[in-house]
Amino acid sequence: MISPVLIVLSAVLSGGVVFAAARLVRWPPRPALLAGAGAAVLVVLWRLLANALGLNDDFLPAVSAGDAGCLIAGGLPPAIVTMTNPGLRHRAVPAGAGALAAFVINVVIL
Repeated sequence: MISPVLIVLSAVLSGGVVFAAARLVRWPPRPALLAGAGAAVLVVLWRLLANALGLNDDFLPAVSAGDAGCLIAGGLPPAIVTMTNPGLRHRAVPAGAGALAAFVINVVIL
């Protein structure tokens, strides 16, 4: 079982990466904040579900199903923000950054 403190830490870091990536490509503050906060919340929810379902056993060296699910949890919220704000520039950058960051951070921290 993964510690809730580590789950929150990994989620905050992942959300921060999404927010930073969104601001780097000049998204307005509101959509960037929504994307970052959404990624953080979804990572927390996914990791709690992974804990409850016992998806923390590694199937590759240092990679569990819980870690792999963070690819979606980190990338989905910024992708949804781009769907609801069609004028945003470089739409894939925050989603890609969020997916990769959430995965890597969860593999390293958890």
